[in-house]
Amino acid sequence: MGILDLEKMTSPEVRRAIDDGHDTIVIPFGSLEQHGGHLPIGTDAMLGDEFGRRIADRLNAFLVPTVRVGCAEHHLAFAGTMSVGKDTLRQVAVDCARGLARHGFRRIVFVPTHGGNFEPLAEAVEQCRSIEGASVVTVASDFARDVLRDGTVGVSMKFGITPEESGAHAGEWETSIMLYLTPELVRMDAAAPGYTGDMAEGVQRVLRDGVSLDELAANGVMGDPRKAQAKRGQHYIEALTNVALHVLEHP
Repeated sequence: MGILDLEKMTSPEVRRAIDDGHDTIVIPFGSLEQHGGHLPIGTDAMLGDEFGRRIADRLNAFLVPTVRVGCAEHHLAFAGTMSVGKDTLRQVAVDCARGLARHGFRRIVFVPTHGGNFEPLAEAVEQCRSIEGASVVTVASDFARDVLRDGTVGVSMKFGITPEESGAHAGEWETSIMLYLTPELVRMDAAAPGYTGDMAEGVQRVLRDGVSLDELAANGVMGDPRKAQAKRGQHYIEALTNVALHVLEHP
């Protein structure tokens, strides 16, 4: 049956679909935050739209519109970034799950497309264990291991892109994805390298210690986007979708 687009359906249509056994629903959680001088602030929210749709399609599930503001405190040094606290995002996720479970959804899937959302969504899943009759899960596991190794850096190395270029934020892989999805929003003339040290270590430093990205790179970039190509973007999207589905199948 493919995707059931929740926001475009009437309440009776949703009721009938649930009663017919379509009781899985996907909720993407993105972010509005700086992505260097070459990518739009809504990059992670747009990735939520894309990955949410792909995952919902593979699961024959309902799709909820992307929650567009996430936990991006570590980007607030840059103009235009918006952020909510971890407790806020966790409670939003829990409240959404409780309401959906009340309507008969039996599998509720949180899909984060921003590293700062991984921890609060994992905590939300734990809090949702008290919800009767519904399984609440997330594709969030280990960002450095699953996303960087299997979905991005591991793929980019096959194309001769180094891990330092591939990056973790607004680097080659993320820029390639955006060139594939929304080329009109990418300013490649402004693309410039940022932090190009060990990416797993850099990610952990930012997410664990709350270090502002401007302390790692003045332009807020982790990686070097200058070699980005749209044709590689499709490969990254497919690899990341497979990573997410693997996490769901092997919790």
